[in-house]
Amino acid sequence: ADPQPLQLFQENFPDDIMITLTPWDPQELYPLTVEALKKRPAVIAPFVTRPNELVMDRAKLRVPPATAAVKGVYALRKAVKSAKKPYHGTLVLQGSGTTCTFMADVLPKIDEAKLNMNIYYVSSAELFSMLPAAEQEKILPTALMAEAMGITGYTLATMYRWVTSKEGRKRTLHAFVKGHFLGSGQANKVLEEAGLHGEGQWKAVKDYARMMARRAK
Repeated sequence: ADPQPLQLFQENFPDDIMITLTPWDPQELYPLTVEALKKRPAVIAPFVTRPNELVMDRAKLRVPPATAAVKGVYALRKAVKSAKKPYHGTLVLQGSGTTCTFMADVLPKIDEAKLNMNIYYVSSAELFSMLPAAEQEKILPTALMAEAMGITGYTLATMYRWVTSKEGRKRTLHAFVKGHFLGSGQANKVLEEAGLHGEGQWKAVKDYARMMARRAK
């Protein structure tokens, strides 16, 4: 439940030595673990989901199967670039608690509001880094990282690779966004304290989407 350790492990070791795994869905843990073992690292650090986490219907949510996580980054939604359709930017998610909340409370509202957004999930920074550079760019283009905002239950620094603009980092939701350590207690109350609950995420996403729509005009 501590948001800080990922920052100490992720991309903090020589190449191929350490692999971190950050599934949001319990179904992702097994394909991720197998893929990590195939790379033969010295250490695998899985940041596992909570035992009582609800296993969601991925098909109903219209997101890829759990095996998509083995690339390290994958798209939950892809925006349609069209002069006739407003464009609402790019979101990058990492962390089980925040992403389960996003899936249950925010994604349906994004779909209902017909927001035209790219939405990505980071399941393993190191597995993504092990892909050829051209494949990395195809999965998550540099141009999208330059406009993205993030939502994570970890620290802001874990988003620096994926969210590269000052504006995006300023808008990114993270564990310490309120400027203090969080209290202990039930997960939903801790997320609420950080503004990472459904209402807090949706407000931040709406504000960002409005900004991106204005910028695209």
